[in-house]
Amino acid sequence: MNNTSRRAFLKAGAIVAAPIAALAAPAALAADPSAARLARLEDERAIEALVRGFLRRFNGNGDCAEFVARAGAIRIDPSVQTIREDMREDAALNFADDGHTASWSRKAEVELLANFSGNTTLEKMARFQGQGSAHSLAKQRIAAEFARTGESWTITHLTLA
Repeated sequence: MNNTSRRAFLKAGAIVAAPIAALAAPAALAADPSAARLARLEDERAIEALVRGFLRRFNGNGDCAEFVARAGAIRIDPSVQTIREDMREDAALNFADDGHTASWSRKAEVELLANFSGNTTLEKMARFQGQGSAHSLAKQRIAAEFARTGESWTITHLTLA
């Protein structure tokens, strides 16, 4: 008789708990941190795509206005001709606590152009031989800061060091 009353009690408890469990499942999903992680991954991919688009445009025709928040946000020496990311190193990407700003950096190989416009003997000889400039490669670091504008990201500051 005692076992029967225990079973009846457990069945009644399960029947009462079922609606509560059904309501708890959506609440548990809403509190799931995977949505926040997915949003962070999407932001990381958006910033990577923004940087690659900027570099492709910089190395192409040089018009990068659509990637920046304001004029003067890009500070790159005019002698820089091309910038190639060093893909052997992971980029350092850090988000602010509010999630609306981020900073990014990565090593890069930069092609520099030096024009022979001086009056030294070597520069005069180079120009006389038809060499008005020289190309060189340098290792530098790209550093950028970003801001969220609505659903997308823009570059607020970018330098080479």
